[in-house]
Amino acid sequence: MSLYITKIEIRNFRSVRNLSLSPDRLAVLVGKNDSGKSNVLRALNLFFNGRTMPADDLDFETDHNVFNNPNRRAKEISIKLEIEMPESYRATNGDFVVWERRWRSEGLFHDDYSGRRRVAGPRGGANVETVEIPKQSNAHALLRNINFVYVPAIKDLEYFSELRASIYDIIAEVADREFRNSSHDFEQSISHQLEDLTNQITASLGFRSRLALPKDLSHIFESLDFLSEGQDISLDARGDGIKARHIPLILKFMADKKRGLQVRGAQPHTFIWGYEEPENNLELSSCVELADQFWDFVGHGVSQIFLTTHSPVFYNLRRKQEDGESRISCHHIFRDAIEEGTKQATELGDLDDRMGTTALFAPMVTELEDKVRRQEQARAAVARLAQANRRKIFVEGDSDKLIIDKALRVFAAERSAAIDVETKVGGGINYVIDMLQSWRSQAKHDPDLPKAAGLLDLDPEARVALRSWNDAPGNIKSAKCFKLPTPQHIVPVLQAGFRVPIVLECLYDKDAWAWADTHGHLRSRSIPSVISGELNSQILNAETTLDAHLNDDWAIFVKKEFEQAGKMPMARHYSNKTDDDFRARMSFMEPLVAEVVGYLFPQEEELEVPDGGPIQQENGDEQ
Repeated sequence: MSLYITKIEIRNFRSVRNLSLSPDRLAVLVGKNDSGKSNVLRALNLFFNGRTMPADDLDFETDHNVFNNPNRRAKEISIKLEIEMPESYRATNGDFVVWERRWRSEGLFHDDYSGRRRVAGPRGGANVETVEIPKQSNAHALLRNINFVYVPAIKDLEYFSELRASIYDIIAEVADREFRNSSHDFEQSISHQLEDLTNQITASLGFRSRLALPKDLSHIFESLDFLSEGQDISLDARGDGIKARHIPLILKFMADKKRGLQVRGAQPHTFIWGYEEPENNLELSSCVELADQFWDFVGHGVSQIFLTTHSPVFYNLRRKQEDGESRISCHHIFRDAIEEGTKQATELGDLDDRMGTTALFAPMVTELEDKVRRQEQARAAVARLAQANRRKIFVEGDSDKLIIDKALRVFAAERSAAIDVETKVGGGINYVIDMLQSWRSQAKHDPDLPKAAGLLDLDPEARVALRSWNDAPGNIKSAKCFKLPTPQHIVPVLQAGFRVPIVLECLYDKDAWAWADTHGHLRSRSIPSVISGELNSQILNAETTLDAHLNDDWAIFVKKEFEQAGKMPMARHYSNKTDDDFRARMSFMEPLVAEVVGYLFPQEEELEVPDGGPIQQENGDEQ
């Protein structure tokens, strides 16, 4: 039921002559240095808190735009906001409030707001009518309860001291009686220790004296410390990046506590943050985590967040927004000419044109962001899975899981119940490697953690990922990557020179592919992707045909491939076969299962490989 700003109009404030922007719940202001991004946050701080910065009062001569020279009118700074009202307030007060404040050299001289209601206009259009808010309306208290919190770009020790002191103001309200009782006990303890001193003061000066804590403990809270568990390292001694990550958590804590103080019938508090350059002192992964934290906070305890940034990580948050969703807005803040003042644009193409090299880096940063987010998800998933203290096999998708589960029951029946096959929808190579990496990290802190294995297809990308993982020093101590075997029915295809990628579906024999084809699970393959350039040219020049190079025993593996939607039905069909039928048709899986199980149970079971079966080395290559 909190408020949020839907439009900001700023006139004649610092670098701004005339600026209008329409922010969403998360408004990201992007631009070069000295473009005026921070002046939007300072204008909001002036509007709600009466100061341009947390410690700076308005200096009209400095803060008034130097290029504004009205002929006969007094110089003014004007800030006008449109604030969306909660649904339950609209019948009496309008759909939104227009609130304007103006300053002249003598200070604030105009402060007025009124409601606006959207009404149907002629010919199907829309109009807006003014609504006078009744004096007894709760909307007045609702507007007074807007808390704008400004976080400066430079987050030094002084800022942290003030932030920690502000915790006291909240805690004192929440637990007033508990504070009084505990501080009284503390006073008594001090008085007991210093009883000789107070007795001497009484004897010397003729009046009784006692020690007491100050009524305002905020100065004590300025020295409040956060110690890391186990090492007792002070927050003051930690790096700037660690300190910076504490800020939104502390602010969110205070917002939640203050909201918890709300008595029945009182108007709720609205919390709006103005956050300058959150990327300062943070490496990329911490930036991504902080950006996701902002995304989670907005609308959930924090009504609205304004960010100024140079980092693509924060304006790339727009990618998290669903189609039709209005949750984040990106505003490019710029100045073409100094005398024209700060401008803004929301077109992403304009942003790319004006940001220069920063925009060039954005696609690369996007890839790194996705990798960081995947790894964070993998870490969280592994932390949950590790609690079960069971052996794991991570596979690329749901169809892989069905087949590997079946293969374990058939070829390693005595071990299958002790192994979990894990995946996620659309997991792919990245999922498997990310999970192995997180499992390896977890094992470094937990030597008793069982081993985990990953299983990849045999396509070129998977081969590279497998070698990179297994060849890295120390990786296979706790997490090793394996690859699917090449089934015998695919060997002639490869020997004939066709570059068919070995994926899970290649494990199925010709009869299975024929069954899949009759059930509509196959589609025509892009032939140029699996034949040589020379053969492709010959076919295009009508010098030969594809069929002339195929054998009926394996032609279907070249001409067809599985539809995405057909992979699961095929996997279910195959995994439902009897154990004997599955064993007969997938005997080539037995050596792989034996090797994986032998790795997962290294001290309890020797690796058993039937005569003639391929043995995989540590890097996954067959010998």
